[in-house]
Order: sequence, then C-alpha cells, then structure tokens
Amino acid sequence: MGAKNQALKNAARRRAAETGQSYEAALQDVRREYEQGQLGADAHQERMGFDEAADASEYRPSTGVTGYFFAWGAQELLGTEQLHQLAEHAEKHGQPDAFDKVICHLCDRPIDVTREPEVHVGLALREVQPPGEPRPMEMQFPVWTHETCGHTRVWSWAQLTLERRRRGLPVETADLPPKQHRRGGRTPDEDYYVFTVPEDSPPVFYLQSGEAHRAGNLGFRADRLSDGLPPLDLSRHEPRSLPEWSIAAAADRTGLSYIERQGTGRWYQPPSPWSPPPAWLAAAHYHQSAIFLTAPADSIPTAQLTAGAGDLSALLAVGRGDMLFGGRMTVAGLA
Repeated sequence: MGAKNQALKNAARRRAAETGQSYEAALQDVRREYEQGQLGADAHQERMGFDEAADASEYRPSTGVTGYFFAWGAQELLGTEQLHQLAEHAEKHGQPDAFDKVICHLCDRPIDVTREPEVHVGLALREVQPPGEPRPMEMQFPVWTHETCGHTRVWSWAQLTLERRRRGLPVETADLPPKQHRRGGRTPDEDYYVFTVPEDSPPVFYLQSGEAHRAGNLGFRADRLSDGLPPLDLSRHEPRSLPEWSIAAAADRTGLSYIERQGTGRWYQPPSPWSPPPAWLAAAHYHQSAIFLTAPADSIPTAQLTAGAGDLSALLAVGRGDMLFGGRMTVAGLA
C-alpha cells in the first residue's frame, strides 16, 4: 500500500471515530476532498513516478525472526553493508526492554522486532548548509516504519514532515513544504523533452518537468530514488543498463507512448505520444535501446528545450549536483 493511500485511510478512520460516520462513507468523503485539494495543503500531484517505492530487498538476520525490507533508493545511497548494519541496530534496539528504542516515523510507536514480521527501512534526505561551504550538504537519516503503517521509501525531510502531519503526528511547521495554492482551472505547465542522436551510442531522450516539485529539488531527488531510477553523473559514469525499464513505441512505430517499469507499471505517460525524429527512431531500432534522462524543472533553460537543441552539455552540471536520473532502457515495439 502506498503512503498516500495509507494516509487517506488513517484520516477516514479518525473522521469516522469523530463524527459517527461509517468508515466507508468517511473514506469516500476524504478521497473526494483530497482530489479537490481540500484535504491538507497538498493538491499537487506529480506526473512522474509511483505511489510507493518501486522495489525492495529483504534481509533477515540469522539470529532474528523479523524481515527487513529496504527501499530501492536506500540501497542505492547506502549499499548493502550499511543497510545490514541498520538491521542489526534494529535487532538490538527493537527489543521490548531496550533503552534507546527504534521508533516508527509514521506512528511514533516503538517497533518491537520480537513481534513484527516485517520492518521497513528507508531514508530521509535533509540539506544543511555547512559554514563557509558554497552549497548545502545532504544528510541522510534512516526511516523506520511498521508494516501496517505503509511501505517505506526515500523521503525529503519536507515530504516526511507533510506525511506525518497528514497522520496527525506532531511536526515542526518550518519543516513543511511551501503551501500550495489551489489551481482552479489553470492548465498545468507542460513537461519538456529533447531527442538527440550521439555518434556510436544509443540515442538520448531527455525529459524535464515543466513544474517545480512540491517539495523542491530534494523532493524530486527522493521520488526518483524511490521509483528505482539511479542518479547519474555523466562526467564520471556511463549510463547503466536498466533491464526492468522500457520505453514503449506506438503501434505504428511513429512515436513513443509511455515509460514503464516491469512489475510496477507505467511511470510516465504523456498527454499524446512523443514524436522523435526519424533518425532517433532508426538509432533506437539499431541499438534496441535508448538512454533516458530526467531532471527537475529549470535544470536546462526552457528556451533551449523549446528550440529542441541537441546540445545537452548542461546535464553534466545537473549530474554533478545529484539531480540527474536515468539509464539505458529497452525501446519496446521497434523490432
């Protein structure tokens, strides 16, 4: 169950208890208010991504009975050894008589590893500004959750704070993302994309969000990590192969319909199929793949994207700032 769905169900239970409504009626009201932007402050829905973490790996310590599920992005940032160290920490501090208990971030109750069949482990990302440094430094904090509180993921600090507030937990108001104004009938800003055909390599498909993320660039980074898209620094690494991801070509092979992840579903679908140049489609057919890249709004000047310029050298700086994501994906339907 995704964190959003769990939050709506929790809100419905509270409302049913407070008003005497049936749970089903309260859930219908809560969902309607959420869609209308009246529930909480977040009427903003990202067009990219999944409701919950795209993947998780299980680790079960040899001395324990509890299984630990790690969000994909947590594995990407910390690595297997550090994640196993977190599980060992929980095995020690999740005992009923432990002094420094492991606390669930989505209910504020202790996690008892002698009773819980599953514990979910994610990360919260928070930027701090070290004195004298030109740019903020990213701090990473483990996020523990009960299985019944919802699967974990990578969060920005603002996203985690907002989710806690939705569940009626105490938060620092200053940690919440900026308040969203209701959109009314305004059409959302379009997302931008560019197709390029480098020599001797798969073609490149770059997709940039047209709207700033609700929780800022750090929220965009947390979402992409949770989706299972790896960060990519083009100045240091070649795009890795992502066998579970694919870009679907339209049935008539004139365009591209959507991007999906096997086992999770469609990650992004444009209002109408993308129409890459014939040379791009020919290169994708030859390589049977393409390099897909994505970054937050305004990473590359809009004028350059609108012109369809093929020079994406600015992505080198975006990657060095840990805000470029993607890899080599199969292009399905061109065979």
